[in-house]
Formats: sequence, structure tokens, C-alpha cells
Amino acid sequence: MTHSAPFQHGEPMPAPTAPPFAESPTVGSLRKRWALWVVLVAVVAGVAAGVAGYVLTRTQPPAMAVGDCVSGADVPVEYGCDDERATYRIAGRESAQWPFGVLCTKYADATRAVLDPQPAESNPAAALCLSPTRANTTDPGALLAGDCVDVKKGGETIVRITCGESAALAVVAIETHAKVPVTDRACEAHATTRDAFAQVSLGGRVIVVCARPTAASTSMTGSEVGDCAAATTMALAPCDQPGVRHRVLSVRTQHVEPMAPQCPDDGNVNAVVVHAGSTTDLRVVVCLGPANPQHLGYGKPGDCLIGFGAAGGPAPELVDCADPAADATVTEVRRGADAECPRPVGASGGFTLKPGAGAGLAVCYVPL
Repeated sequence: MTHSAPFQHGEPMPAPTAPPFAESPTVGSLRKRWALWVVLVAVVAGVAAGVAGYVLTRTQPPAMAVGDCVSGADVPVEYGCDDERATYRIAGRESAQWPFGVLCTKYADATRAVLDPQPAESNPAAALCLSPTRANTTDPGALLAGDCVDVKKGGETIVRITCGESAALAVVAIETHAKVPVTDRACEAHATTRDAFAQVSLGGRVIVVCARPTAASTSMTGSEVGDCAAATTMALAPCDQPGVRHRVLSVRTQHVEPMAPQCPDDGNVNAVVVHAGSTTDLRVVVCLGPANPQHLGYGKPGDCLIGFGAAGGPAPELVDCADPAADATVTEVRRGADAECPRPVGASGGFTLKPGAGAGLAVCYVPL
């Protein structure tokens, strides 16, 4: 056992030493929990600040995004795609570099390019590449085969209209070409085409509308073999209508100007109609002969005629050989610039058509 030194009289009494303070378990736990909460709050605050910073600085989606629909104005307005004012759909967005229309040619259906009217710091200036919607009735890029159109000024204006009695032209196909006037055989792949119109589109591309007259049209370009035309208007008309003088012998399309004779394969030709637009190389050649199907010029060897013996009367006409009134027969048909019948021997005769739209024709006959 250890003993402390005895207290000596006269020495100051040492101050009592307090035992060390013992922290209660309850107080310690509270302090640890508070420390943990402080750390958690700091972490949450940091995360929230980071999220807020990302939200404030991230790129916002553009108001006029790809797939949205807009008006066709130079300063477009966005509409729902089912709205009749939504005449274009945004096919793409490109950096607004001049000329920005060229940047949009990568989109096959785009026909216009305009600037985004609402650029923002997070969405800098952009070109909107626009494709026409079916609500658009004046952009040829919106046309489909079977649509009816009203065409003015040689194709400068093409408006889609309701098909009906007033519709003059129906769309056969739409083509894209490189330049105007089109010189690379417009609409050649579409055999029923009878007219073609070209308009310059986005980036210098050219949209060609291949069309043909509807049944309501009287244009000769829509004629078929056997149709008839009035002599004064050269418009289609019923063959029994007064004033009709021509019958369609053939119709063809080609991509060069036809040279005379324009109808070398048609014998009894008395007129030709050549239709050509100013913006494409398509040509429609309609060869015409007399409206009367009994005209002597349509005769073939062995055919019979009536009227041969009528001196001073009208020219003989074709007739069924069973007709007892038949009085002559066709012996020979010659074609070419020098075509003519032999000099009459006895009562023989002939019909001669000099070269013009046709290559020349001679129909020779003798009495029965």
C-alpha cells in the first residue's frame, strides 16, 4: 500500500483535484447524429446545385424541331400537322451558313429552306429544311400521281385542284432534274405523259410535273387515234359535229424538234400539231388526216370506190365492195416524195398528195 506524505503544519493545503468529467452516452450520440446530418445536408445541397446548374446550362430542344409542321411564310409559324395552315414539315435542321438552301439538298423531299425565327443561346441560328405537306396546294413537291392541277403561264403557276369536269390536267408522275430548261428527256419513263412543266426548287434542283389531259379536256395533246378535231380551233370535238375536218392518225412523244415530214409513217396527212413547252424538251406530235373515214386517201389495194363515173362531181370515196354502186377499185398505193400514179390509160385515175407533214402519197385506181 502506498502512503502519501503527511501534511506538515504550516504548509498550504493543496487544492483538491477534481476527477475527470465523464461524458454521458446520450449526449455523445446526439453530437454524432448532428454531425452526420450536417454532412448529408451538405451532400444534398451539392447535388442539387449540380442538377440546377445542368438544367440551366443544358441545350434545350428547339421549338421548331424535325418532324414539326409550320406555315409556308418567310417567317414560319408552327402549327399542328393536322392544321390546314401547316403547309410544310421540318425535314431537317442545319447550321445557318450561307447559302443555307444548299445545305438542305441532302433531304430528298425538301423544297424550301428558311431561318429558324426563334434562335436562342442554347439553340443558335439554324436553317429549317422544309418538305411540303398535302395541305400545300401550290408547291409541286407535294403533288402525287393522280392529282389534278390547274396550270398557268406555261407551268409558272401549278395549283392542285379537285378532279372533276373543270380539271384539265392530271399528274402522271413527279421527277427531279438538274436544270431548267430540262434537256435530259423529261418524263421519258412515263409513257402516258403528254405535257411536262418544270419549276426551280431548293438549291437549284428542278421539279418536273409529268401530266396528261383529263377526259374533260379538249386539248389535242390528250387525243387518241380516231379522235376528231375542229378545223378552226384544232380542239377535240365529236366526229359528227359540224365543222369537224380532221381525224387523229397517230400521236407520239419525242425529245427533239420534229423535222419535216413530221408524219412520215402516216399516208393521208393533211395537218400536224406539235406541242412543246418552254421549260422541258418533251414534244408531242399529233398527225391528222381527213375526218371522213371514206376519204380516197385512206384506200388500200383491193378497196372499192364509188363516184368514179360522176364527171365533175366530188372525188370518189371508199365503199364496201359488196355495194352494187361500187364502180372502181384501188390498184396501188405509193409513198414518198415522188409518189404518183401512172399516166391514165383509158379511164384509170389517181389521188396524189404532195409531201408536207406527210412524206407524199399516191392512190391509184381503175374502173370496175
